[in-house]
Amino acid sequence: MIMERRSGTRPRVLYVTHRVPFPPDRGDRIRTWNVLKFLAARADVDLACLADEPVSQQQLAELTRVSARLAVVPHSGKGRYVRGLLSMMTGRSITAGLFHSAELEQILMKWRYEQTWDAVIASSSGVAQYLFEPFVNPGARRWVDLIDVDSQKWQDYSRAARFPMNLVYRTEAWQLRSLEKQLARSCNRLLVVSDAERELFRSFCPTDKIEAIGNGVDAVHFAGCPLTPIVPRSCTFVGVMNYKPNADAVLWFADNVWPVLRERYPDAQFRIVGKSPTEEVMALGQRPGIHVTGSVPDVRSWLHSSSCVVVPLHIARGVQNKVLEAMAAGRPVVCSPAPLKGLQAEPGLHLLKADQVNEWVRQISRLFEDTALQQEIGMAAAAFVQLHHSWNQCLMPLEEFLASDQAAVEPERQVAT
Repeated sequence: MIMERRSGTRPRVLYVTHRVPFPPDRGDRIRTWNVLKFLAARADVDLACLADEPVSQQQLAELTRVSARLAVVPHSGKGRYVRGLLSMMTGRSITAGLFHSAELEQILMKWRYEQTWDAVIASSSGVAQYLFEPFVNPGARRWVDLIDVDSQKWQDYSRAARFPMNLVYRTEAWQLRSLEKQLARSCNRLLVVSDAERELFRSFCPTDKIEAIGNGVDAVHFAGCPLTPIVPRSCTFVGVMNYKPNADAVLWFADNVWPVLRERYPDAQFRIVGKSPTEEVMALGQRPGIHVTGSVPDVRSWLHSSSCVVVPLHIARGVQNKVLEAMAAGRPVVCSPAPLKGLQAEPGLHLLKADQVNEWVRQISRLFEDTALQQEIGMAAAAFVQLHHSWNQCLMPLEEFLASDQAAVEPERQVAT
């Protein structure tokens, strides 16, 4: 599906995303949508995106509004997983196969001979393969928004998995780390979401091309209303529930923390809010006090009515949008250590930290029993994100991406993915 409108005289940019950026209803879409809007306010953006779900007319209308040219390429079904497996068997990454699309390649080659881009950017290492010849003119500046260091995420998966999947995950981690190093040589700039991710990248690839651009949050959109009634002794988790780290988090919480809390507070509620829950997550809804919502029109009402928001992630890279949104909503967050690595928030002031089961029970119990503490931490949280995480402030380094005097990097002939 291709749409086009007349462009102006501003810089011309190609943005390739691994998922349709709108609606901004999950972490990666939130970031790509805000990057797209930021670039579109300053340049004519050709947007090419892979679509793993049906795309509505409303989505197309929103994307067309901010794009000079738009290509939405269907990319779902079992075929992509077969391509991922074949890619692994030929010594490349699973990720490269998952995001390979012959149709997208043809569109980009057609666009290339119709338009010269000043700069090109990809939303992840998975679609970085489209930033090089023959798809893109050689003089374009090349940036890749890695968001997180994906190779480390797969290493984390391998440590948590059993044989034989641990070997699969470990191999994918090795392949992606090799790709990340190659991208550091062949691109002008690599972006990650936090200083912690940047230093992690530099630990295996010393380079000055890696830069941290943090996630923002629309504080006005998520701001709570003082008149919203709080459901007593309620805790909420928000996320896409077929995403493995999210599913693992709520399963761990339900198995280990919730029975203790429920015994202490028989009327307590644990609300699991988010689309596409797995069968295991859906089954949690049969347990006392646990409510699995599935997809909801708007998560804000669930956030605003919660005594607290819980984020018990054991595998987390970068800055978690779910944490920022809960803080912007003015609700107290109880968070595991992993998501805190990408934030400058101070535990005990802007949110509460918990690791072991007894810490989770203690921190949530404090909030259940003290509404003044809920309000105190919630207000500090909202003030923190308003000061440090506005999208416009976070994305200002992208001004350099559009600078006409920035020299391009001569790409390597082939980037193995």
